[in-house]
Amino acid sequence: MHLTLYHLIQSRSQRILWLLEELGLDYDLKTYNKHLDENQHDELKQFNPFAQFPTLLIADHEQASPVVLTETAAITDYFSHKTQQLGIQALQAQEVIDFYFWKNFAETNFMPNLALKQIFSRIVQRTPFPLHYLARLFKHAFDRGFLNKTLHQQMQLIDQQLQLHTWIAGETFTIADIQLWFPLQACFELDLDFQQYSAIQRYLLQIQSRPAFQIALIKGQWSAQVFQKYWSNAY
Repeated sequence: MHLTLYHLIQSRSQRILWLLEELGLDYDLKTYNKHLDENQHDELKQFNPFAQFPTLLIADHEQASPVVLTETAAITDYFSHKTQQLGIQALQAQEVIDFYFWKNFAETNFMPNLALKQIFSRIVQRTPFPLHYLARLFKHAFDRGFLNKTLHQQMQLIDQQLQLHTWIAGETFTIADIQLWFPLQACFELDLDFQQYSAIQRYLLQIQSRPAFQIALIKGQWSAQVFQKYWSNAY
């Protein structure tokens, strides 16, 4: 089995790099600095017309054509099942329940709210004068009326879970932690108010200390400074 990962720098595909390192899998890495627009002949678009990141190509000599996997959650689930690692294999009954909750919470609940932060921030940036002021007013009202409060509630929920457990699903590191890391780190960088949660601080430092995570950062050309600036500007 030969793996090729198409990775966008500073994006959520960083988690798949981390996954592959945690599992000790060999892979080729194709790195991109920006999303693809009009370059129809790019190698990635031969396999994925939408040029999504991450895209993982699995070539197997037993199959005529390679298998194409997209969506972070789908890729983490597939390889956890394929390798029988980082899933529910070593979890207790309640930990299994927590595993499925937090793994899905990260992508279907938490991350969409953070995406809204970026969307409204970009709308403000791209709205010309004299409508710029109205766009800023709308963003401010939406942030104060919904997003900031909701994100704080979600951070509190995560912090409460981590006060009781080493990892998000219990005492064992799983793909739920890989899924949660990106939106949690993004929310942590939004504003100083989101950095008050001590259990989350401990958890993020714990993640950063993992050798596979450190290797993935280097290979993925990750910049903590660029990431912090990108998300803090969205607040």
